[in-house]
Amino acid sequence: MENLSEGSAAARPTPRGPAAALQGAADLVALVGAWGAGLCIVGLTLLVLADILLAFFSQYLHFVPSGTGVGWEYSAYLMGAAFLLGSGMTLRAGLQLRVELVMSAGPRWLARGLEIVSAALGTAVTGALTLWLFNFTLRTYGYGEVSQESFTPLWIPQAVLTLGAGVLALQMLARLVSALAGHALDNPRLGAASAIE
Repeated sequence: MENLSEGSAAARPTPRGPAAALQGAADLVALVGAWGAGLCIVGLTLLVLADILLAFFSQYLHFVPSGTGVGWEYSAYLMGAAFLLGSGMTLRAGLQLRVELVMSAGPRWLARGLEIVSAALGTAVTGALTLWLFNFTLRTYGYGEVSQESFTPLWIPQAVLTLGAGVLALQMLARLVSALAGHALDNPRLGAASAIE
């Protein structure tokens, strides 16, 4: 059974050409997105800790507010941003949830064919999602909509979600092109954990 990851392809020559160049660019964009996702998680953690500390101290010091006032709202923004910004690297590292039964039980050509079909579907869905989010963000910006809690312009968190969807769409496109070119699709060295974790 052919392993479609780069982790076990030590004897295979390094891919070259347009497919490899596209994959390299997608990997760089996904790496930047993953760092952004990590910063979102750090921000989310600090925001939750601030709300917890304020709630605790407000019980004893009446001049301390019981929360930040934007905790729930910004937590949602940061969680959505972290999810989408990190999804491109998760896909490339091979850490996404998949059903491997058919892939591992069948012949190599079937596994490659299924990878091509799934990458084509993924490219279509993530590309459409990115375009929809982009248009939605532009419309929100044009209307000047703000959140009810903090009066944050809603186009800002929507733009981050659009960027994250674009990162995933680019990685899906690179996966499709790499699958068609016969290159390895996963690079486990880019993951922060193993697929089992």
